[in-house]
Amino acid sequence: MEMNKEQIVDLMMGFFKTKTITSALELKVFDALEQGPATAEAICAHRNIPLQSGKRLLIALTAIGLLAKEDDHFCLTQAARDYMVSGSAQWLGWLGRHIDTFLYPLWSHTAQGVREDKDQRQAAFGDDRSWFSILYQNPQDVVDFQEFLGIFAKPFIEGMLQGFDFSGYRKFMDIGSGIGTLPMAVAARYPQLGLSICELPQATSFVRDKIAENGYAERIKIVAGDVISGTIPKGEHDLIHLGWMLHDYAPDIQMQILRHIHEALPPGGTFIASETPLADDESGPLFTSLLSINMLVSTDGGIESTCAQYLQRFTEAGFVNARVQAIPGPRTLFIGEKRT
Repeated sequence: MEMNKEQIVDLMMGFFKTKTITSALELKVFDALEQGPATAEAICAHRNIPLQSGKRLLIALTAIGLLAKEDDHFCLTQAARDYMVSGSAQWLGWLGRHIDTFLYPLWSHTAQGVREDKDQRQAAFGDDRSWFSILYQNPQDVVDFQEFLGIFAKPFIEGMLQGFDFSGYRKFMDIGSGIGTLPMAVAARYPQLGLSICELPQATSFVRDKIAENGYAERIKIVAGDVISGTIPKGEHDLIHLGWMLHDYAPDIQMQILRHIHEALPPGGTFIASETPLADDESGPLFTSLLSINMLVSTDGGIESTCAQYLQRFTEAGFVNARVQAIPGPRTLFIGEKRT
């Protein structure tokens, strides 16, 4: 169906909504309403913001649909209560801070990124270091990144447990596990399976704390490693998973990663990559196509790929029986085995 002018304008002005929401998160406007409806005067006084400007923000949040208004009182909608209040288990404030700190500055240089076919880290931050080096210099930025990825991963993890059988394996290693959500879910379902998380050295203390908070400190081993350099445990795990990470890197680095994982597996071992691939005809989907632009402006050659492109890299890296497995939820599994 063709778009009309109003729909196109709404798309072009979408950043108005983004900045309204991230500003409200930063000012903790939603938290001010956690205990119930309140007037604009009470909300602004609670958050120490001027009434005139604060009221403009409240009206915009109501028009967006995150607040509702009853007479002269504002209140949270259920969506805001679920995702915008900082005490919620599904709080998206982590993403809001990441948008403001990293994504928005980078995307403001998108045209230049396309023109140059190059990341825009120097333009946005005055820093030529890798995306992850910039991200990991500040512990709070690491927390924000890992926490919102953990929230994004929840539907995938539910689908992974439904769609993949872990029972035939001895030891499972999750590389780049974020807050450890997948290994903890697997640990609860498969008590006999040995479990490890491999993280970059600068992220191990964070994930170790998250695992301990959830009572899995003795169950899940945390190891420091770098899959790009190949410093990961070798020959120990007959099942390895790499979640939503290949797309962060250029195809030649993806090949390097795949070869290192192939080397780390024992004969007969299985590797799984979970990704959100492009359609075979490269017509979308929308989320993946926008992620590919995000990879352009933020990373050194990261790119989204089709299923066929991923499988070709698996085969070139030495995996046999390379295949695609659909699972419920937002990601697709790419599976390969090391020849016995």
